[in-house]
Amino acid sequence: MSGEDGSKVEWKTPERDERPVSGWRVSGVLAGALILFTFFGVGTWAQLQQREKNLNPAGPTQPQPLGKAEINIVNTGLFELDTRAEDEKAEQRKRLHGYGWVDRDAGVVHIPIERAIERVVGEQRRDGGGR
Repeated sequence: MSGEDGSKVEWKTPERDERPVSGWRVSGVLAGALILFTFFGVGTWAQLQQREKNLNPAGPTQPQPLGKAEINIVNTGLFELDTRAEDEKAEQRKRLHGYGWVDRDAGVVHIPIERAIERVVGEQRRDGGGR
């Protein structure tokens, strides 16, 4: 930079402060930070304990034992080991393609779906067609 009179102004780096840093001052700042951290940590822990007591007044409960297929309403079984859906489909196919009682006292039975379709189609042919 140049001054108004056209002469150059030279900037100098300020001299270093030769005074040593006080170890007591640094230790005090660190101790204060540690005290603040401990104070807030204990305060947060106390708040969480109070909140847990308010949310669950009966106290902690024992978790359900693992190994059951269902715990409460959550299915914890492995998908590969769970065959309930296939078992239910097999039972439905058996009922759909087999004979059986619907109401034994009333004399109502069910017949295989293929036989029922043949009967309905046969009745429509005898009656002269569709609707």
